[in-house]
Amino acid sequence: MSAVVETSADTGLMRVASQKISRLMDLVGELSLSVSETVQSADLAGLDLTRFDASAHRLAMIVREVQDAATELRLVPVDDVFRRLRRMMRELERQTGKQIEMVIEGEDTAIDKLVSDRLYDPLLHVLRNSADHGLELAEERLANGKTAAGRITLAAAQVGSEVHITVTDDGRGLSRDRILKKARERGLFGPDEEPEPAMLWKVIFEPGFSTAEDVTNLSGRGVGMDVLHTTMASLRGRIGVDSTPGQGTKVTLHIPVSLAFLDCIILRKGARLYAIPIDMISEIGKATEGDLPAISADGGRELFRLRGTYIPVCRLERFYGETTAAAALAEGTVMVVFNTAAGPTAMPVDEILDRQQVVMKPLAGRLATLRASWGFAILGTGEVALVLDCERLGAGGAV
Repeated sequence: MSAVVETSADTGLMRVASQKISRLMDLVGELSLSVSETVQSADLAGLDLTRFDASAHRLAMIVREVQDAATELRLVPVDDVFRRLRRMMRELERQTGKQIEMVIEGEDTAIDKLVSDRLYDPLLHVLRNSADHGLELAEERLANGKTAAGRITLAAAQVGSEVHITVTDDGRGLSRDRILKKARERGLFGPDEEPEPAMLWKVIFEPGFSTAEDVTNLSGRGVGMDVLHTTMASLRGRIGVDSTPGQGTKVTLHIPVSLAFLDCIILRKGARLYAIPIDMISEIGKATEGDLPAISADGGRELFRLRGTYIPVCRLERFYGETTAAAALAEGTVMVVFNTAAGPTAMPVDEILDRQQVVMKPLAGRLATLRASWGFAILGTGEVALVLDCERLGAGGAV
């Protein structure tokens, strides 16, 4: 499909097929890899190349600027999605018989076109849940001292290299008792286990999970939030849920601004290289004698002391089944602390190698089942690093 010039000569705009922009971004990624391979070539070792380092640095900076410019070409305002959802809200009012006020904020926030194309259905499921289960009928709201019309706020904002999209309602909030009862029936928690709210709310994203007694054409089948969770996983995003009884629920989607390039810390554990998105890392340091892990009485988990607080330890060698007997940590061990929805997790590594903006490739074939990974990154040296999904790593990596 060829580019089509806009009819208004004053706009200076041009319509270009998204496939062409995606192709350009792929080529920019290959260019970045080729430049890195050339600059770091072993053939240059020992050669006296005058002013080579300065020229190589300038070339790398130009490639980085080209990457940023190419990324911006595929950014579109999230308002394209929000407008469609606003129209659906009128239909939800009719179907639920409730008065709903919808507030839109941050509609000019830019997101990747690939993300925009996949956001509508998951967000629609969240809005349906808010309208059908979250908001009360006018009579109940008035009796509770609220306005007759329920309010749902759909907002977007860029925070660092992420876009945060939130759906907030002022309804009755999530029912901890009903959710916990259903989770126990499905064996997700023990009969005497009392999980923290952040852990409990995560079960609503389990396939088929629903506390609704009746199935309606809006909700109750337990598939909507599962769709949201699956979509967010494929977009390298994560979900946060916060709810207060009688006051409402807030669902936050954390989505990378761009899916093409990823700022990562490159690290080594054993003979393998790994990459962690830099936004997930809270700090990197060396363990001191007073911080060395202890074994807790709760399940024998290994814990790391960080400024007086104990956090779980994730061993990559155990997580990926390389060994069952990891060596005890010693003073001076490099510890990477990353954030997850369930809290921080500490991970011992052998070496921090570099910070790079990497081009990520998806895992295919048998590698597609590799757990806790977004894909792999080809480094300038020609080596391959596994890009870690810290959210899933923290959920299943504390041993």
